Amino acid sequence: MGMTLVVKKTTTLVAPFLVTYGAYLALYGYASPGGGFQAGVILAVSAILLMTAYGPKQVKKHFPLGEVSLLEGFSGLFLTVLALAGLMFGAFFLNFLRPYLPGGTVVPFNVGVALKVAAAFILTFYLLSRWVDRD
Repeated sequence: MGMTLVVKKTTTLVAPFLVTYGAYLALYGYASPGGGFQAGVILAVSAILLMTAYGPKQVKKHFPLGEVSLLEGFSGLFLTVLALAGLMFGAFFLNFLRPYLPGGTVVPFNVGVALKVAAAFILTFYLLSRWVDRD
């Protein structure tokens, strides 16, 4: 299954830009509108775009279901640890990294949310693509 050559080449050219912009939003979303959720959606769209152009089987070779599921689990664990680490410094989600990192805990939190959202959307699309694989 797949699309035409034009769609495949265009997708191959556009996907790296989407990943770069998603990473930029995750890292610098604290300074402007945007952040973790938007970055995660953009990262997921790049993988979903590749799935649409090349077919789910081709993309699952590069992003296996187990690895995407592990990424989602570990990003959730990372967010929980980050939230609980604030308790050690006196408050839940306290911005305890501000002296060491621009934006404080917002940057790692945005990265964790971006990975969680991206993995969840990709897993959802994997589940939806099961019916396509049957055809």
